[in-house]
Amino acid sequence: MKTKNPFVRIAIPVFLICMLIAGAAVWKTVQYRNSHADVPVLLYHHIDAQGEGGSTIQTETFLSHLDALEQAGYTTITLDQMIDFVQNGTKLPKKPVVITFDDGYLSNYEIAFPALAERNMKATIFVIGVSAGKDTYKDTGKSILPHFSYEQAREMVASGVISLQTHTYDMHQYQPFEPDGGREGVLSLEHETKEQYLEALRNDFQRGIRELETVTHEPVIALAYPFGAHSSESEQICDELGIPITFTIESKHAGLVKGEPDSLRLLGRYYMDDMSAEELLEMIKKQ
Repeated sequence: MKTKNPFVRIAIPVFLICMLIAGAAVWKTVQYRNSHADVPVLLYHHIDAQGEGGSTIQTETFLSHLDALEQAGYTTITLDQMIDFVQNGTKLPKKPVVITFDDGYLSNYEIAFPALAERNMKATIFVIGVSAGKDTYKDTGKSILPHFSYEQAREMVASGVISLQTHTYDMHQYQPFEPDGGREGVLSLEHETKEQYLEALRNDFQRGIRELETVTHEPVIALAYPFGAHSSESEQICDELGIPITFTIESKHAGLVKGEPDSLRLLGRYYMDDMSAEELLEMIKKQ
């Protein structure tokens, strides 16, 4: 039976069109979520009882961060899971987070490792090869914060809690201790030709990778740039050496895209200091 109400004749098609548009929007959102993942990556360094600000965080504060992440429903994921999402579309947890440490301090072994293991959480430590097991800067005899040994590294990796990746072998230089002023991370020296620069990068990266793989018996899949500094040449060498993931220190989520390997390059990380657990959760909350 045909309706004689002109309003009804108009309203029904409009309603159907709106439903189709809404359905298309929902489908588009589902597709986006299946192909994109925004993952916060946290960057820690040294941990001690007092905490000194900057790159040193107080033990109590660090533990509160882990508990807050757990209570807020975050699940720590590995770098392998990030690769698997991009390459294969393998689903990630609803609220993924990546925990990383730079440099390889002894406190990572003594404090962070057991705390993570107790909570069934995972983390990645980026190791400065030349500093492994040392408490002095190279051959200068000048004191530095103690770094864990390769024997301790093996224990952490064997547990399945910790993955070790490279922070370069010797491009995380403390310039005041370097006789010639040193290098600013992986950036080129003023007098270097491009060929010399590429060779320096290649030699350093290869040595860092070789030592870690000898210790862990696992492939090195990631490099964190010292001070976050990087160049097109450093990315070229990482690609040449088969390193799919690189990290900076830019404060932003890692925006992973299924089928796009470049989305694993130059990922940002949130620099952790003695902020409260509440401040941490607010900082990494997806906007």
